[in-house]
Amino acid sequence: MATPVLDLSRSFSRLGRDVATGIDRVERAYLEEVIRRDGWGIIRTPRGFLMFEPDRLKRLPEYFDREDLDGADQASTIRAIASSRMSSLSIRKIMWRMPNGLAYINVGHTNLNAKTMRAMMEMPDHSKTVMIHDTIPIDHPAFQTEAARAKFVERLTTVINFAHHIIVPSDEVRESVEKRMVGTGHRVPVIVSPLGIDMGPIPVDRVTSEKPYFVAIGTIEPRKNHALLLDIWERMNRKMDESRIPELRIIGARGWKNEEVFNRLDHSSMMGRTVFELGPLSDKEMKRQLAGATGLLFPSHAEGFGLPPFEAASFGVPTISSPLRTTEIFLGDMAIYADTDDMYQWFQAIRELASEDLATQSQRSAELRAYRLPTWEKHFDRVFDLM
Repeated sequence: MATPVLDLSRSFSRLGRDVATGIDRVERAYLEEVIRRDGWGIIRTPRGFLMFEPDRLKRLPEYFDREDLDGADQASTIRAIASSRMSSLSIRKIMWRMPNGLAYINVGHTNLNAKTMRAMMEMPDHSKTVMIHDTIPIDHPAFQTEAARAKFVERLTTVINFAHHIIVPSDEVRESVEKRMVGTGHRVPVIVSPLGIDMGPIPVDRVTSEKPYFVAIGTIEPRKNHALLLDIWERMNRKMDESRIPELRIIGARGWKNEEVFNRLDHSSMMGRTVFELGPLSDKEMKRQLAGATGLLFPSHAEGFGLPPFEAASFGVPTISSPLRTTEIFLGDMAIYADTDDMYQWFQAIRELASEDLATQSQRSAELRAYRLPTWEKHFDRVFDLM
């Protein structure tokens, strides 16, 4: 097999941020696997490129996880342990220090540019494998800023022009990427490999609460449809006694193009009583909140894969979700589905979950924990077989 070379530019660019996104967690899973396979790593920084031979790459997880250093100190430490540092942004010099037959892997939607790709074409027997997590900026432009959409189009065009393989997490994304190739003169193989779910053990210190509570996890942006949840809780506050209303805990940073929702979060009388905006939480605290929840609410309009329902299932926590294609395929009837156009259907599903007796809750939780979710082992077997 060719020598895997993982691009970790995204992880480096996000040093100092406590909250990991879904793409961050995928890049981290790939780092662990490339280390296991004695692979190499590269990072593009504002100062140039860093290269990590296998013995140096093994040290990166420790430094990515350092909580006693700020982002700048983490970056300096990582630069210091690199096998090679190039002060110029030319990747050619650093590539020629790597073994022939390298298999470049990029799963972070970062450093996807023609200059990098062309430089790798000079390497003998090389291959380039890129993951596209979703095509939401072109399929649903109303949910994105114009700048974000333009940047995504540029990156996807680069991938179509230069990649040997494109990895996607679902058939829905595959179909969209293949549609984008029509008329380009390029037909890159697109391979579907569902993302693995590995949340670790259920936290022993999970959050406890006197009242049932539901969590919504994800950036507060239009696609995630927090507006629907606020509508439901407003209805509850009008129709029910406050003591009987479950809590809604919103976990995630504020995003873009969502001023109306932000205004409601800032000024609604529900806030701090039945609705709580917890902001972006560390992975550890997010897991504590999720593990103690009555359920996860996932009314998203569109997803490439949509990790939260699967992560909730691994903790035995049920999900009420919009009928997303990937969730229906891989989670089946283990999730509860409600149409985003039917607020009453959501209202009823939430009330029923919140009022379940302990025996029903325990049985549902056990069934979810026993459910066979996609694994990283199967994902990596499929991806690395390409190389």
